[in-house]
Amino acid sequence: MCNRYLNHKYWQLVPVRVGKNEYFEAYTMDVDDVDNGIKVAIVVYRLDTLEAYSFFDFYIEKPDKKECVIRADNHLKQLGRPVDWKSPHRFCLARHAFRILRNEKFKTNLDKNKLSNEYIYRYMTIARLRETVLIKKLNFLSDYEKIQLFTLKQWEIDIKDWEMDNYSGKDTLYAIYRRTYLYKRLYDKERFRDYYLEYNQLIDELYGKG
Repeated sequence: MCNRYLNHKYWQLVPVRVGKNEYFEAYTMDVDDVDNGIKVAIVVYRLDTLEAYSFFDFYIEKPDKKECVIRADNHLKQLGRPVDWKSPHRFCLARHAFRILRNEKFKTNLDKNKLSNEYIYRYMTIARLRETVLIKKLNFLSDYEKIQLFTLKQWEIDIKDWEMDNYSGKDTLYAIYRRTYLYKRLYDKERFRDYYLEYNQLIDELYGKG
């Protein structure tokens, strides 16, 4: 169990899987006391890429896992199949995001001198292999799929507020959503320059300029 939950007042409810269907899994992420009861926050993850897809919260009178399961099940039924389910470009976007998050955690631990030389070497080796795989898959995408790299989906916009609150810094969120890393590693990137620039104008409107 994550350290942040070890002494949680409602440890029996967090983090707990409270829902699953063919596209998603739902987990409780936090449970807090409020004036008139308990606030439960739930995040829904895609099963194809493991990305956070949806966030919602609700209030209950007492700790009740069964009630959480019912609420999560009702929410999952409303979501439907993601428009980019198992799309090749979605794989690249997910790997891009996870690469940034892993590197951020690695740098934090490195700054705190928590890592051995052996671990650092192993991490860097695996990171280079993952990057090679990502670049290869990226450049095997069809033109349509490459355009989709720079097409913001509605579900990504809908989860924006939760991401702003939960990523360790705005710089991290920018690095993920700017997708500059992906654009620069397209061998034929100039063909998609207009899509990339237009996409980043939209990111500025949603998140503010970095």
